[in-house]
Amino acid sequence: MKAACIPMVAACVFAAVCRADVPSPGHAGKLPAASRQSLLDKEARPFVFADPDWFQWGGSCILGEDGKYHLFYARWPRDNPRGMFGWLYVSEIARAVADKPEGPYVHQETVLKGFGEPQQERWDAHNAHNPCITRMKDPDTGKLRYYLYFIANRDDDETASDWLDRVVTQRVGVASADSPAGPWKRHDKPVIAPPAGPLRRYVTNPGVCQLPDGRYLMVLKGRANEGSGEAARRGNFGPMLHGWALADRPEGPFVAQDSLLFPASVPAEDPCVWVQGDWIFCAVKDWHGKLGGQTGISYVRGKLDADGKIDWQVPENASITPREIRWDDGIVTKLDATERPFVLRDASGKPSHLFMAASELNPFANGNQKPREDGKVVPLRNLPFNLCLPLVPKSVR
Repeated sequence: MKAACIPMVAACVFAAVCRADVPSPGHAGKLPAASRQSLLDKEARPFVFADPDWFQWGGSCILGEDGKYHLFYARWPRDNPRGMFGWLYVSEIARAVADKPEGPYVHQETVLKGFGEPQQERWDAHNAHNPCITRMKDPDTGKLRYYLYFIANRDDDETASDWLDRVVTQRVGVASADSPAGPWKRHDKPVIAPPAGPLRRYVTNPGVCQLPDGRYLMVLKGRANEGSGEAARRGNFGPMLHGWALADRPEGPFVAQDSLLFPASVPAEDPCVWVQGDWIFCAVKDWHGKLGGQTGISYVRGKLDADGKIDWQVPENASITPREIRWDDGIVTKLDATERPFVLRDASGKPSHLFMAASELNPFANGNQKPREDGKVVPLRNLPFNLCLPLVPKSVR
């Protein structure tokens, strides 16, 4: 389906374009039917990483020098009193390992968590969430290192609700290491904080990569204005927006650019960015199909121009996957949620797998808080998990 043209916004021009010489991430392929059982019992199998004791979200994968695939993902206890909403309070970033991109993955450790009440003044006192793992060059040594970007918050008691108190203090941070297994050095300050260009209130959900010119690109989400008075106390901060920022170092500071990735009329979320050839790609959650023609995960692409700005374009057939899983026995499972896309690339730089958080039913429904029976967790269909989909050429379905 050909994507509709999106209006021009600042320096970003959107148009439905189709060029045979431009690479594409492809479409999501089919999964083996044997893994479908994981949607019911929430046990880990190839392509489906789930845990009956934990909410899972936002897997970000990388191949280590040990030949293993390391999946960094957000998780928080299923029995926490806030259910799915507990991500803002007690989410932590964990690491799992597998021999293949699709798994099965085995949990290894907790990598990052909030510092808690003893260090309430820290920007990252509460939670660690939405990881983005990268391997990029350290500008000081020229050595490749691992950089783990994440979001966190604290409670400044500045709005009318405990929830919003944490929402509005969200920032983006980074930890670095020489190995996916650590040890990780957690940098004390956020790498970017509002106001950040058109993102005036708070900033979240980073996607980061290194550009061919050596600079570091971050695409991220924020809100349109700072807000003031009673409107701000009640969470009226304007529409969600996606901006982009550049830095000379992977640990920042990232400097926000004046233009937007999307106009406010295009509801999208969770950017993942990578460079392939001389093109920059960005995969996002496509809320209402305004990019790819159907809800799910879609992408845009662009190039840096002579002025250092990115001319983003919506390609024809911009959808990577709708909100569904296609199994190799012909069954199709419709999903309520497909979020936090992450595109893994092979040794040649070609996209090979799409990771994303998923849920068969609404993960915010209270059903996933069903109590334990006889000491065992009762798995439910709305407990979210991490999904890995193989990427195949668009001509192969």
